[in-house]
Amino acid sequence: MNRIIPSSADHMQLSKGLVFILAMTCGICAGSNYYNQPLIYSIAHALGVNPEQAALVIVIGQLSYAVGLFLLVPMGDFFEKRSYIAILMSCTGFAQIGLSLSPNLATLYSLTFLSTFFSVSTQVLVPFAAGLASPQKSPQVVGTLMSGLFMGILLARSIAGLLSTIWSWHAVYLISGCLILCFAGIVWNKLPVSRNSGQLKVWQIYTSLFSLATHEPHLIRRGLVGGIGFGILALIFTTMTFLLANAPYYFNDFQIGLFGIVGLAGVFATPWAGKNIAGQRENITSLVSLALLVLAWVPLFFAQKFLVLYAIGVILAYFGLSALHVLNQNLVYRISPQARSRINSIYMTLYFGGAAIGSFVAVYAWKHWGWSACVVIGSMMAVICFIIDRYDFYKMRQLK
Repeated sequence: MNRIIPSSADHMQLSKGLVFILAMTCGICAGSNYYNQPLIYSIAHALGVNPEQAALVIVIGQLSYAVGLFLLVPMGDFFEKRSYIAILMSCTGFAQIGLSLSPNLATLYSLTFLSTFFSVSTQVLVPFAAGLASPQKSPQVVGTLMSGLFMGILLARSIAGLLSTIWSWHAVYLISGCLILCFAGIVWNKLPVSRNSGQLKVWQIYTSLFSLATHEPHLIRRGLVGGIGFGILALIFTTMTFLLANAPYYFNDFQIGLFGIVGLAGVFATPWAGKNIAGQRENITSLVSLALLVLAWVPLFFAQKFLVLYAIGVILAYFGLSALHVLNQNLVYRISPQARSRINSIYMTLYFGGAAIGSFVAVYAWKHWGWSACVVIGSMMAVICFIIDRYDFYKMRQLK
């Protein structure tokens, strides 16, 4: 029988095995939203559309995820979390199975929206796991789960490219949907049952979102830092297929997906950030992360000429954002342990809203002005991100 964990109960001891399973779940769910990035040309060819039309699934996915974050994640403070997470995962699994059968662009767009809309289960799972762990262990647990999430995103691109090359892009989503359904059952069996102690009604949950956004400027600033940072990475990965599929590289789907593995550095960034945060070195973590996001654009400028420099730029950006994201989550979770799902909803809505904007800007800028314009825009975003971050740390010091 599963242990029942009231919201006011003492923290439980999370085993390494359970944390590993939860990290895998985060990776599988989050990674499923990134299969389309190396498949743009294959999807365009199969459906008889141009690559820019196919690339809009990336933008739709990011927007849908942001909507799901705003509408679905706050309900993690209302429903029993274990069942809610399993239901969201099941909806994603069935939507992806349907996505594998897409015969046209309209169906592809619609099912992409549904698939990513329900895939926000990870954003209910992470704060739930953080709350189950002790305050001393919480940063490491969040770091491990985020490592799994980033590993899933990285491997998703490579696996999607491989399956598309040897089989079909349709098979990518069929296998993914079945896998997510399997892990929904595993998570339901392994997680403890939660009982929320709060007496908030559904309408109060959503009303409180606006109250939190109004009265917690620190939350909004961290959300903007995260959103702009993720927008930078979305710009890089959205244009990756355009860069590598054309001269001078002419990569196929698998090679494009395999190249994305250079972002593996992000997996090492999350435990590094977790240890620094646990040691109360948040400012150093922030400075290093943002410096890397700014410096990444120096080698990225030469992406169309030197593959090695392109890889170095991707590594720097991925490491910087991964560490920054773990820092942001730990900072905002401290605002109110009782409202973590709602706080996470606001933060992640801004986070993926920034990614959606970054993806759209990437497609538009590439089509009209090319890679040089993308570099200029990305560099400006990194500088803005740095300025907001420094202002937020200044305000936090004033409040102490």
